[in-house]
Amino acid sequence: MFNRRIILFLGLFVLLISGVWWYWNNPAGVSLQAGRAELSSSRYTQTLSGNWDRFSTLRQAWTTESEHAQGKTSQFILTGGQPLTIPSSEAFSVGAKRFRVPGEWSSRTMLLTFNGVQGHVVVYLNGTASPAKIGEFEGSGGADTIEIPAKAFRYGEDNILIVGLSSSQEQRTMVLGSDWPELGRITGEISLEAVVETTLTAPQSSVSWNAATAQVVVKTSLWHHGFTPEGGPWTVYGVLSDGSAGVAEQTVVVQPQENVDHQPVSLTFSIPDARRWTLQDPFLYQIHITVTNSNGDIDDLAFPLGLQTMAFSSGKWVLNGQVLSIKGEALTPEEEYKVRHAGQLESWLNGERSKGINLIYFIGQIPDDLWLQTADRVGIGVWAELPVEAVPSSRLPQAGAMQKISSAKLIHPSLWAWTVGKGLDSDSAAQVYFRRAATEVQPDLAFAFKTKPVSITGLPEEQSLMIQENKIQGSWGQVQVAVSPASPASWPREPLVSGLWAILMLFLTWMNIRSVTWRYKEIGVSKPKRRLRKAWLWNGLLVLARQGLIGGLITSALYRIPVDFSPWFIHLCPGIELLQAQSPWLIWGTLSMLGILLRLLQIGVAAPHLPDAPHVMGVMYWLERRYYFSLLVALSWAALPWGIPIYIPLLAYLLLSCLLFPIRIHDIHRIGGSYLPFLWVPGIIVGIFLIWGAFHWADGIYLWHILRP
Repeated sequence: MFNRRIILFLGLFVLLISGVWWYWNNPAGVSLQAGRAELSSSRYTQTLSGNWDRFSTLRQAWTTESEHAQGKTSQFILTGGQPLTIPSSEAFSVGAKRFRVPGEWSSRTMLLTFNGVQGHVVVYLNGTASPAKIGEFEGSGGADTIEIPAKAFRYGEDNILIVGLSSSQEQRTMVLGSDWPELGRITGEISLEAVVETTLTAPQSSVSWNAATAQVVVKTSLWHHGFTPEGGPWTVYGVLSDGSAGVAEQTVVVQPQENVDHQPVSLTFSIPDARRWTLQDPFLYQIHITVTNSNGDIDDLAFPLGLQTMAFSSGKWVLNGQVLSIKGEALTPEEEYKVRHAGQLESWLNGERSKGINLIYFIGQIPDDLWLQTADRVGIGVWAELPVEAVPSSRLPQAGAMQKISSAKLIHPSLWAWTVGKGLDSDSAAQVYFRRAATEVQPDLAFAFKTKPVSITGLPEEQSLMIQENKIQGSWGQVQVAVSPASPASWPREPLVSGLWAILMLFLTWMNIRSVTWRYKEIGVSKPKRRLRKAWLWNGLLVLARQGLIGGLITSALYRIPVDFSPWFIHLCPGIELLQAQSPWLIWGTLSMLGILLRLLQIGVAAPHLPDAPHVMGVMYWLERRYYFSLLVALSWAALPWGIPIYIPLLAYLLLSCLLFPIRIHDIHRIGGSYLPFLWVPGIIVGIFLIWGAFHWADGIYLWHILRP
């Protein structure tokens, strides 16, 4: 009888795990519009944005897409993919797309550019084995380019591009961070460009002023894709126009160098009576840069450029020499996704301007070029964040890591400032990071957010801001988060469940009290009498009910964890947020059955060391009479809707278990056994947590410094 019940428990656990896997819910995202910083008329360009397929594994993606390329459209339910749109706010682990490349592209090098990637990326082309791997990088929201030789493509037939995404560096390095969930996002465009042997890289710009004359310096580099210096020298020509005629130009000749794939180029434009970019008149010049060689190859880039100076002086923001009173609006990613999905960026920004808003703060992400381009035209400032949030000092980014992110956006006059860190420690390592980051970000207006009044010596005091609920402020003004009221994650039927469970526990406890009292030596009875079978029945049901109570309390606590406790910190609990998106019924059932199996394992290890080597289920039923106090815990769970905190029933169960622990030890000693074997399984579990804690000692130090008064 006991063996059949163990098999039943195992079967139920397998079914519950299968149910969790089958009904696993990755929150759906929305498609997003995106922009590009520069345009080229000489490159062959194909966008790879749009319709993709989402899969669970690389092998699944390759198998399914290969069959589609061969005209096989039938899909097995376990291998078929789900539709995915890129760019979008949806998190995924593997995405695949089939596309074709024109034959005339075969004489050129291919550049595959990803914008807005959040996560670690591995890219495969036409396979998933090592030879098919064409690139790997850590995406932080900017632009990342992979160079692909033309011979890697199939011309005249389908090519299969597979992108594997895993957790971002920000998720892995934050306090108590982990690789799970192994998901990422692509919120910007993906494009494929066929280019000549030498191309221009993304430009950076700076401006200085001598009275009304502007000195504009545009820095780029020549990227030689084939290491062929024989193709030089190269002539780089830049022209700056005001939209009707050229107002400045410069030509630079670059000589070849051996074994150098990147050669820096600097163009300087002098503009008398230059027109400044202001909030009232957001004027944009146009820059066109070309590079040619003696073979007739040509590459070019064109982009708009606004001329302004932004500084922070005496605690004030100063634009073009005039003090600004900042009135800012902060956008959470969810709000940003809504606006970009609707494609109403310009109308939304104009609406904010009509309210007196002159600055938009982007929380937790690098603004897409579409936002910056629109802000450039409308005349409104942008304050962006680097992905450094709640990171222990030992895992702070290395020197130069942040410069690539910030410098890529430097051509936009609307980009005014950066937040280089939020909620960091105040130790010496953090101070070194702040000083270094303040010099790396461009423009060099750096701020840091702190959660308690401590000194951040790496930055001036007025650039170290205290978070005040939904706003930050200083003598310069304030930025406020307008958070839409969102329904928190919850277990909708929990009050009904907890009430019914308390009634069930009351009934089962009463029936156990009324049942016949049986002794340890009766566990091995081969033909138990009816009274003993009934007692075992009520004991067994009480075991199930108690484990269901524990599972219900943990599930209730899971859905009560506030993942949005502060609008300024949005990436601290990605795993909890994902769990809260699942069915609470399946989580409850899985946790309850897991508790039963762990209890069986604990007693199964100890049972051979007890007198007469009793059956595991029998020992578990025999010990259950010491857990009648669970009824009080069940009643407190049912009282949660009346304002009792969730920690009350959890602490009550822990406290009562500790108080009755000596009695349980006495029971085992009284029958001639030792309680030590009962501690082996809990000891292993505690040991695993201690080992995990040893690998997160830096997190403990960080939490101690942050949480202490």
